Amino acid sequence: MTTTNRQNRYEHKKRADVVRDSRDSEASGKKRRKKKRPKSSERLNAERGRFKFDTINGFKLIDVEYSVPDKRTRKRRRGAFNSVRDKFVKHIAQNCQKELRAIGITDKQIEQMKKGSVPNGYNVHHKLPIHGGGLNEFSNLILMPIKPHDELHHRVLDPQVAQMQAGETKRVKLPWSDNMVYIPPENDNSKKQENKNVIEMIPYVKTIAAARR
Repeated sequence: MTTTNRQNRYEHKKRADVVRDSRDSEASGKKRRKKKRPKSSERLNAERGRFKFDTINGFKLIDVEYSVPDKRTRKRRRGAFNSVRDKFVKHIAQNCQKELRAIGITDKQIEQMKKGSVPNGYNVHHKLPIHGGGLNEFSNLILMPIKPHDELHHRVLDPQVAQMQAGETKRVKLPWSDNMVYIPPENDNSKKQENKNVIEMIPYVKTIAAARR
């Protein structure tokens, strides 16, 4: 290959790299300039603790002081929760079988629960989250299906506390139940709002997940 050909190939590659870098830069700029979708009025009200309902999935909204412990305390409590959860599941398997069958837990699943296993599709929920100062006490725990559990967080709690940092305290509306096993509500006034201004919860999932660490 002649020196001239090598030089031409080099210049061609150089121009191609410049064009590619320019396109990448332009695409990156478009991503940065993309406007965020404005929050719905429901989301804004939820962030301020204002709701058009006073119960959700059978949980009553109560006023509590939500205080974020330091990261080390939260990590320690989450680490201890694994053994507490096993004991809690064994406890309700022995003492709450009527309530468990009422939400569709089978006898086979109850036998598995007696060994500390959480049934598929269910979650042991902290009524007052560890992120807000909650403890690993049986009175602060409830077994419930994943969908209504997630709604408690996404519709009510997370919007209020997503931006809170360690050491901060604020008064919030907390979904509360005295039960240790979920009881599906016959009537729930939060359902009237489900088809109106659905909360845009996806952009906030990472925020609250990071805050809980």
